[in-house]
Amino acid sequence: MTQTTKFFLATLLANLAFCAAAEAEQAWLCSIDSAVAVDEDGTVGPPNLGEKERPTFFRVDSAKKELTLLAPASRRGEVTKIGMVHESQGMRIFSGLEHGRSLNLIIADDGRMSLSVLGDGVVWSVFGHALPEGETKAAPKSETASAGE
Repeated sequence: MTQTTKFFLATLLANLAFCAAAEAEQAWLCSIDSAVAVDEDGTVGPPNLGEKERPTFFRVDSAKKELTLLAPASRRGEVTKIGMVHESQGMRIFSGLEHGRSLNLIIADDGRMSLSVLGDGVVWSVFGHALPEGETKAAPKSETASAGE
């Protein structure tokens, strides 16, 4: 192999590694649309959060391996550690533990978000949307033009 070919391949591999690392260290802003709980006796209803308000927005940071509540204000800043981050077939999968419960989160490329929380005798299913954090910095020109009209 020539020196030029070796240099080209090394540069290409370094760029691919950097791109993969950048994707793996992404953060998402998530909104919750609906949530339902199913108890072991078959009771279906809203999740029992005790005296706490239901979360409506949260941030997932794959680099820090954290899920941080953003809203409501009474819950802002609560953090759940994520033990595993995996990317597969257009989805990011996060898994962690919180107060003796298992937390599993899937964010699809199209922005759908599914979250399950499993506790002793109860399963919570939560659905919503996710947006890569970088996409929130500027609205597309077509949106800003129509907003001013």
